[in-house]
Amino acid sequence: MVSDRQRIDVTRQDRVTVVFFRDDLDLTDEAEAYLALSGARRDTGTTGTLLDLAGLTFADSTTLNVILRSYNEHRAEPRPFVLSGPYHPAIARLFEITGAGEALEMTGSRHEGLLRVHELHGLIGRDQTSASDPQ
Repeated sequence: MVSDRQRIDVTRQDRVTVVFFRDDLDLTDEAEAYLALSGARRDTGTTGTLLDLAGLTFADSTTLNVILRSYNEHRAEPRPFVLSGPYHPAIARLFEITGAGEALEMTGSRHEGLLRVHELHGLIGRDQTSASDPQ
């Protein structure tokens, strides 16, 4: 799925659904951003979702809300949801002043993000296995 403006893109890499947010996102992009992340969450052919924000230069509270809502929905599955940078200063500041950076799984690069998704997937798998084992 690629938007006409090329601001949101979805692909797969190393068994992970990678969603790219680029340039600036605001209220007009909310529905498309949410659909991309919801589709990634439902992608049973992958182990988790990586939201690559390296190309994002502006985001408002609407975009932050979409990210936080998607993070919570992924956690409820449970399914790994990781953000990757490097982050534009405006994006880093948004996460800093809102405190959202403390709640989210954030990495400095796509490579680190992919590794973290796989690590979290392994932890989730172990937790589900131990929860289903009768003691």
